Amino acid sequence: MSTSAEERVRPPARAQESPQKFLREQLVALKELLDKPLTTYYLIIMCSALLLALGLMMVLSASSIEALNKTGSPFSWFIKQSLSAAIGVPLMYACSRLPVKFFRWAGYPLMALSIIALVMVLFIGSSELGAQRWIYIGPLTVQPSEPAKLGLALWGADLLARRARQGRIEWRQMLIPLMPGTAILAVMVMLGSDLGTTLVLFMIFLALLWVVGGRRSSCSAASWRSRSWPLSS
Repeated sequence: MSTSAEERVRPPARAQESPQKFLREQLVALKELLDKPLTTYYLIIMCSALLLALGLMMVLSASSIEALNKTGSPFSWFIKQSLSAAIGVPLMYACSRLPVKFFRWAGYPLMALSIIALVMVLFIGSSELGAQRWIYIGPLTVQPSEPAKLGLALWGADLLARRARQGRIEWRQMLIPLMPGTAILAVMVMLGSDLGTTLVLFMIFLALLWVVGGRRSSCSAASWRSRSWPLSS
């Protein structure tokens, strides 16, 4: 009788484990989960969906009063952004099914078209909120700095991947022509007084160097030179 009573009051084996051991087990389980092949895919999907939902909520919150005064409906601009999202989600799925060769090829013409469009902004662009970065084509509004971000990421990734396969991953070979290409985009964006987009281009540049395996000293030297060029312009 006493033995059964002791068994009833004895804490379970999980409760007897130390907190450090329990934490190690959870970390190991999390690492195994993150090592699964599709984990990264699902993380990207969830982050994209979260950013899309938060973005639409912020558009509605920030534009409802002004939209009501100008259009008579607080949801007019929110509906416009929602339609863009409804078009973008199927396009995102279609892009996820494309082969890698397509993105390797697309980076070069997209980079060239972005440079041409950024030059056009300086002459025929519209200035709003202190920055000249929009081109109005009928009812459409084009912001060339947005495809420039994607073009830099695709072009830079293919460029550095080719250098890495050839074994040329020293910092001088990694930065040229990546740094001049980034500097061209950054200078033209800064001429339109768009500091925010310039910083985003700079972060894409550093992210490319970090992913390809650039040393910390190389990234620091690159950051110093990249910061000096747009500011001196």
